[in-house]
Amino acid sequence: MSETHNSTSVYIEKQSDLFLAELEGSVQSDISGTVFNADNDRLAVIEASAGTGKTFALVELVLELLLEQEIPLKSILLVTFTEKATAELRLRLRTKLRDLLAACEQNDAPFTTVTGVPSWEINTARKKQLKAALLDFDSAPVYTIHGFCKRILREFAFENRQLFEQQLCDTELLFPEVFRGYIRRKLLSQNTPVAELFALYVKYAEGNLVSLEKDIVFLLSKVGEFRPNLPDFDVFKTEFSTCWQLLVSLDLSLRKQNFLQHPLRSAFEITALNETSSRKTISNLDLLLESLAAAHAGASIVEILPNFLAIDISAVTTPRCRKNLKSGEQWLSTKDFPPEELAWIDAVAECEKLLQNYNLSGSSKKILKAWVTQQVLEDVRRELAQAKLEQGAFDFDDLLRIVEEQVIPQNVENSIPTALTKAVRKKYVCAIVDEFQDTDRRQWNIFQQLFLESPEHRLIVIGDPKQAIYSFRGADIFTYLQARKTFQQKTSRIAFALKKNFRSSEEMLRGLNQIFSGGTWFPEKRGILYQQVGCGKPELKLKDDTPNRNAIHLLEMQAQFTISGKKIAEQKKVKNPKISLTLLAELAALSGNKYYGNESFLEAVQAELGKEISVENQSALLNLFLDEQAENATVRFAEEIALEIKALLRIGSTENQRPLWQDDQGERALKEQDICVLFRKSNEGEILGKALRRHGIDFSFYKQKGLFDGREALEILDLLEAVAHPVDHSRTAKLWLTRFFGANINELAQASTWDADFIHQLQEWNSLAEARRFRRLFDQILQRTKLIERELLLGGDERSVTNYVHLFEVLNRKAIERHLDLFELIQLLRRFIEGKEDPGENENLLRLESERDAVQLMTMHAAKGLEFPVVFLFGGLTGSLKNTIQFYHDAAEKPIIDLLNSKIPEEHEWQVEAEQQRLLYVAMTRACGRLYLPYIGYLQGNSGKRICKVGSGYSMLNEQLSMISEQIFAEKHNSTFSSSLVGTSAVNLEVIINATEQEKLREWKPTELPEVPEILTETENPNRLFSQLRFKKRGFVLSSFSRMNRKNEEQNAAQKWTNSKEIAPVEIRT
Repeated sequence: MSETHNSTSVYIEKQSDLFLAELEGSVQSDISGTVFNADNDRLAVIEASAGTGKTFALVELVLELLLEQEIPLKSILLVTFTEKATAELRLRLRTKLRDLLAACEQNDAPFTTVTGVPSWEINTARKKQLKAALLDFDSAPVYTIHGFCKRILREFAFENRQLFEQQLCDTELLFPEVFRGYIRRKLLSQNTPVAELFALYVKYAEGNLVSLEKDIVFLLSKVGEFRPNLPDFDVFKTEFSTCWQLLVSLDLSLRKQNFLQHPLRSAFEITALNETSSRKTISNLDLLLESLAAAHAGASIVEILPNFLAIDISAVTTPRCRKNLKSGEQWLSTKDFPPEELAWIDAVAECEKLLQNYNLSGSSKKILKAWVTQQVLEDVRRELAQAKLEQGAFDFDDLLRIVEEQVIPQNVENSIPTALTKAVRKKYVCAIVDEFQDTDRRQWNIFQQLFLESPEHRLIVIGDPKQAIYSFRGADIFTYLQARKTFQQKTSRIAFALKKNFRSSEEMLRGLNQIFSGGTWFPEKRGILYQQVGCGKPELKLKDDTPNRNAIHLLEMQAQFTISGKKIAEQKKVKNPKISLTLLAELAALSGNKYYGNESFLEAVQAELGKEISVENQSALLNLFLDEQAENATVRFAEEIALEIKALLRIGSTENQRPLWQDDQGERALKEQDICVLFRKSNEGEILGKALRRHGIDFSFYKQKGLFDGREALEILDLLEAVAHPVDHSRTAKLWLTRFFGANINELAQASTWDADFIHQLQEWNSLAEARRFRRLFDQILQRTKLIERELLLGGDERSVTNYVHLFEVLNRKAIERHLDLFELIQLLRRFIEGKEDPGENENLLRLESERDAVQLMTMHAAKGLEFPVVFLFGGLTGSLKNTIQFYHDAAEKPIIDLLNSKIPEEHEWQVEAEQQRLLYVAMTRACGRLYLPYIGYLQGNSGKRICKVGSGYSMLNEQLSMISEQIFAEKHNSTFSSSLVGTSAVNLEVIINATEQEKLREWKPTELPEVPEILTETENPNRLFSQLRFKKRGFVLSSFSRMNRKNEEQNAAQKWTNSKEIAPVEIRT
């Protein structure tokens, strides 16, 4: 800002925290008050927090460079990580430029007043800059990381030594062809080492091509060092052969000395073996001798290897021995064996040493699985690269790899910029990278080489490491931390911090600051520090008169006790039961009863016994009959959340006034879409959906997958099969049973032939499909079958209708993109349904079936970047499925892919826990006005026992809430936190619907329909009728005379089929 103010200038106040000095005594007292200075801060890291206006700050940062540093907009490279973020950034930046120009042209009084705050002076020269930037805005370099790499590879193809025109391909589409070719040439061949390894994998590790392909697809894009890094099978086989042949030769010599018992068996019998481990030593010795006997009988090394890997060789070479000899013993250890036996032990030790060098120890099944996976993965990666090279194509990973290779200097010592580096630096003066917490090593290497290492260029990165939750997509928080350290070394300055939250109310932020502060949630030693944020919008508030509902509300689970006859019977088998069997026997009359809360349970027990129970027995009874199942608690939480939402929306209440949400736009009544429930797993969403449906609450899943998992996809597959084979009675029969025609089994059984109009219609559709006019085909199917009208009128099933239309759109698009005929389209649809091919990240998402207001249900990952006035957290009590492949970073922060172990090493488990905590941080910071958190307390009288199991992902938050719960109890007036007990029985909470009215609705039918009601009705037992139909239409059967004669004698038993003899036999394929 200029010292002397020009009267013709307009002054625009800078509003981002980047340019504002911190006020004394503010809540951000622990945050650095450093203000960004574009003159000095060539390199900078800006750390945001949830809701602190990161995109707003980024737009103002661009204006600072444009106006103060006079850098043209086309020379400022903006990179983010998603197309959606790119579009939003372009829109926000264009809007800001327009608003500034409009303010300058109108010369508004608020902008002309200079108040001493940081401002931009917009004079005549700067107006021209703004106009030029706006006129040329379409060429503004705002890209995703992949878009940026693609652009410079195409624009600077000569410098890259690349083709000017290369095709961007999808590896998922190329993979099946490459993998099938690899199977034919390598895995199913008898002459390749990998074929031998695969044969072992199938025979001894119960492996198959399906599971192998699944693992290869999963690992294809993963980056990391394999642990263990297993050798090439051919190399290992050669080295092992040398050791093994020596051992076989020595063993044969020893066997010739004694044909009755192996000399080594005899030697170990007179060795001072430790009593506790002698059985293990002898059993492993016997297994080893069996393998050697097989070798003498002609077994190959490949045949012997699986059994050899399963042997604990160390138990034979270095057995645990006593220090003294007993009567009849001769050797204190294997080192004392005679020369020939000792040479045998040494040969075994050489084999053991080779296995140890290659990390081939443990379960032979796991070793073979890891070995073949690693070997095939490396081969397939090479073949994929070769296939793409031959086709002149590349995928998204190739974009990053090629750019990285082209910007890293050939001679690291001289650090001479490459041709591509020089070209990019000439084009761009500054780079700003958004969402930098989601970067990886390759992306960081690119920006480091292009901008960080150049003293004439600027590099500014902005992100929130507390929201780094996408490691499963390749994001690497360790790269972010290392990059931040590099910036600090270059600048001797810590990261800039955005200090104010513009999303949540003041009460909400006070509670979140209390939960996340103190170093428990984000330990400083891990490199991520939580800094308290202040409220940037004090007007934000949820106005709700409901008592005991503050900004953060705990839904505290009430203990459930179930008196179980099984538990009583089990106690009778215990030697020293904590409760007298007499007392338990008296409680048998209450078996099956459920009670909620300690008092309710103990009162019922004492009423049944007719006397008071001692404190000791009370504690034992509570502990014995407590229902600890997390699944039951999850259902109860879902019911409570549904009731709470019902109360918020005043559904079924005489009070019509909903709570009011107040923001900078004013006040408005709370709507369904203002409420969001977040969960981890899709099955938790299904549980919640059932509870909401029971209470009549409209809801919708956000980005829910499963378009190809439902009945609609299967019925469209049957439809296309019938269209492809219009004269095939089996396929047309299956089509008749779909909702496209709505027939039932009874009707199908009565139809010996199809109506001529129906056959003609199929043939007409077949002609459209043969001509590849799929859009016309699908439109005509929906029009002629009246599927949409019938589904909406009779079933009200908007979900199904939306799925049918969506599926037809996807199939039409795939047919056009891939130039598919009908049969290829059928095969593609079948692969999508069976999960053999991924239809794409967005293609498998279910669309919203209605525009009605609805409560939003979504996973925590999907919620990133969104905000809602009211947020519920749900689930997290049950554990996640254990991964067979582990990913973590070692002590040197190198990414590791562990194919062998079922668990991450204990010293690195914190990495998984840290990401789970960051995910909870993302979920909790979506809330603007109120946040509901499930809480599992302790069982009364058993201070160390939770009333329900808590999954590892939620355990830390639950521990934090324990302290907060005590605080709520101690403080009568707490404006931030509140709590309530989760309700009692779900049965008592259901809405009772008038049975008579429900029956009337069930029997109602529209009057305009034709007189064929049986088409639309359901049979009492469709499965039985379908079985009967299959039997009747089974076609010719190969039989014998005696069987036919026996059938004649059982004619009465077969009488039920006589009415259908005239029906032409067909086959129903399933």
